[in-house]
Amino acid sequence: MATKETKQAYSPGLAGVIAGETQICWVDPNAGLMYRGYDIHEMAEKASFEEVAYLLLNGELPDVEELSKFTSEIAMARMLPKQVLDALRLMPKRRIRWTCCAQACRCSGRSIRN
Repeated sequence: MATKETKQAYSPGLAGVIAGETQICWVDPNAGLMYRGYDIHEMAEKASFEEVAYLLLNGELPDVEELSKFTSEIAMARMLPKQVLDALRLMPKRRIRWTCCAQACRCSGRSIRN
């Protein structure tokens, strides 16, 4: 005997459709967007960029020592090598910014993707 397929009920738009699952954020129908259990609007008012980044990466808000260490680490990661800065300074002023950014990545030996 053949198995009868059941047709799913019609759902207008994406109502009731789960697009994906993550532990990082979710939408609470009553509270709105939550990052790891914290209301995004409250985080925007009370937390720094570094605190939110730490929360997203590590699953909890940092204490004073963790925040200081994390802030230093990401500050060091944004430093551009001298040869990259020199190359950027030599590029024409009217050049498209994305082109300059891509060239700077090539100079630093890092790969980029479009």
